[in-house]
Amino acid sequence: MTDTAASVRLPATALDGSADLGTAVEAARRSGSRVLPELLAKHLLRERGVPTPRGTAVVSPEEGRTAVGWLTAPYVLKVISPTVVHKSDLGGVRVGLADADEVAGEITAMEQRLQEAGHDVDGFLIEELAPAGQEIVVGAVREPGLGFVLMLGLGGVFVEVLRDVTFRLCPITRGDVVEMLGELRGRSLLDGVRGAPAADVDALVDVVVAIGGADGLLANLPPDVVEVDLNPVIVAPRGAAVVDARLVISRDPAPEAAVHRAPEPTDFCALLTPKTVAVVGASARGTTPANLYIRNLRAFGYHGDIYPVHPTADLIEGLPASRSLGETPTPVDYAYVAVAAASVPGTLAAADGRVRFAQVISSGFGETPEGADLERQLVAAAEQAGVRLLGPNCLGTHSPHGRVTFVDRSPSEPGSVGVISQSGGLSVDILRLGQERGLRFSGVVSLGNGADVSPAELLTHFLDDPATGVVALYLESLAEGRRVLDVLRSRPVDKPVVLLAGGRTASGARAALSHTGALAGNHLLWPALARQAGLVLVDTLSQLVDALLAFQQEALGTRSTGTDVVLFGNGGGTSVLATDALERVGLQVPNLPEETVAALRALGLPPGTSLVNPLDAPAWTLAVDDGQVAERILSAVLDTSSPAAVISHLNVGIIMSNTATAESDVMAGLIDSIARARDRSRHQSHHLLVLRSDGNPAVERHVQAYRERALQSGLPVFGELVDAASAAAALLLHERVQARRAQR
Repeated sequence: MTDTAASVRLPATALDGSADLGTAVEAARRSGSRVLPELLAKHLLRERGVPTPRGTAVVSPEEGRTAVGWLTAPYVLKVISPTVVHKSDLGGVRVGLADADEVAGEITAMEQRLQEAGHDVDGFLIEELAPAGQEIVVGAVREPGLGFVLMLGLGGVFVEVLRDVTFRLCPITRGDVVEMLGELRGRSLLDGVRGAPAADVDALVDVVVAIGGADGLLANLPPDVVEVDLNPVIVAPRGAAVVDARLVISRDPAPEAAVHRAPEPTDFCALLTPKTVAVVGASARGTTPANLYIRNLRAFGYHGDIYPVHPTADLIEGLPASRSLGETPTPVDYAYVAVAAASVPGTLAAADGRVRFAQVISSGFGETPEGADLERQLVAAAEQAGVRLLGPNCLGTHSPHGRVTFVDRSPSEPGSVGVISQSGGLSVDILRLGQERGLRFSGVVSLGNGADVSPAELLTHFLDDPATGVVALYLESLAEGRRVLDVLRSRPVDKPVVLLAGGRTASGARAALSHTGALAGNHLLWPALARQAGLVLVDTLSQLVDALLAFQQEALGTRSTGTDVVLFGNGGGTSVLATDALERVGLQVPNLPEETVAALRALGLPPGTSLVNPLDAPAWTLAVDDGQVAERILSAVLDTSSPAAVISHLNVGIIMSNTATAESDVMAGLIDSIARARDRSRHQSHHLLVLRSDGNPAVERHVQAYRERALQSGLPVFGELVDAASAAAALLLHERVQARRAQR
């Protein structure tokens, strides 16, 4: 039996160290233990409405013989000891005791066995045996900057060997728990297999929410409690109960939480479209990064005022120099600071309320242990001077709308892609690779250490910016990911947000006293955060750019949320490999309906043309009517079926060599006809185009020209089918996230 009332009797001897949690923590530390008594853990669970088996604590065989009188057999006996952590491994648990004599006898034997092994024995916990059911493990670990991270998985071999677990950041909702259960490979066991009854999933969800919800157990634990291990939680056909519970405390008392300045809501327009720019660190006689920055501004067409700042020079890059940020002719919207790290705090302090944003390029701050104190001085100086600080250790801001940039040869056409990066170098890579593939940016901001302005703040700006349609994030800190999650969960969001996260590899099991602590790693926490926030998580820079291109080109909000894809193009082997690539990202290439096959057959296509999915059309088929045949083929598909996406792939070199004698440009005709088929379709599938090349320089030049033509038609273009598969998965994932949000 289980009971949510006060069914565990707390004895006068206070075997739990006291019912007061703070006192219990102190008592555990005095005894050298990091694990709080199970009796106390279950008492706290019952206070949150979580069922546990009825039981009591005793100190002797005689007390045990008496105690079972108010419990129902069979019984479970567990040792209470500050030195025994994993009770089952040391013989500190006996299950299925039938009566008072067995209980008393086992107390005597267990005490002798453990004392001979050198363990302290304070007493014993006697409980009723929980009803049979499916074993579940629920745990949590307190991560710096994240708070509690909750783990849910199937118990027994599934967690010990298969590690069939999933994570979410707390607080969690009922919807989170349902999604977590759906992610488990062994989820079907809860529905009953081979004649076993189905588990009470609703009761399990209740338990998990009572633990990790907004007012659950975890939200009410003091900072000293760093790990929680509830293993197993037994989910029976009716009801669920926590059978074993462990609360782990930190080795040392938790420090008081630092008090951080809560920034006022910031208007970043002055950063991205500044009327005045100050540049600190340029030389009158040489070339420094600050000199190059001034030259880049001019080459990019910046028309505002540029104020070089130098303590002695009169002219820099032909511009009058000011002695400090406090002496510029007019107040400054944006200051670019590139001087030695030790000089930066004083440089910003001199601004004295006359600078709105300062981007500190200098390194030597919190990215190294010896620079941490200097970074604190920098933040304090910026706060005192009324400056919002970007960086330090970053490269700058790129804004085609404001005509500011920090790199040469940067894309100047304004667009809809906003980028926030904790890496300056990667922001350059995104600009360069994105320009090559057709991205157009609303703004790119590198933040480096993020000592003041955070990615979450800038995310709020881009989400509110009508010129931005999709936001990219490169983050290296899970703590910043937590802030991003809080932003996205606090407001309705329809714009896609694509995340590339650094540091996602498994770093090995940590020294932990819970399953959750041992299994929690960045490689699992980043995907959990992305699912919870509705982010599109990608693995590489190339995938990030491909996803951004798809979101830039494709209309969102009215498309299919399915997973079916139609492949059309030339190259049978390529189509087979593409099918594999799509299935790896969770998409399908299904057979076409009979109605569709009949419509395709009625077109009278040349021999060798496949009428099943993938639609393999050799070059001679694609050349029919100078490429206009593509519109008829795709229209036949879209008039009679409803795929979530259509991926057309064209081997440019082969098509050009097979149509060299044609009077018109067949490749151009194919691209135009694909776009027309998309536009006239009653079903709004996503359409993606792959232009494949053999690497020949002449073919590459043609591919680039055809890429521009396709982009002008609104088609996102990719170099390989595997890239298009990844981008299609990103599009459809976002559509599913939006559909779930709408339902909630």
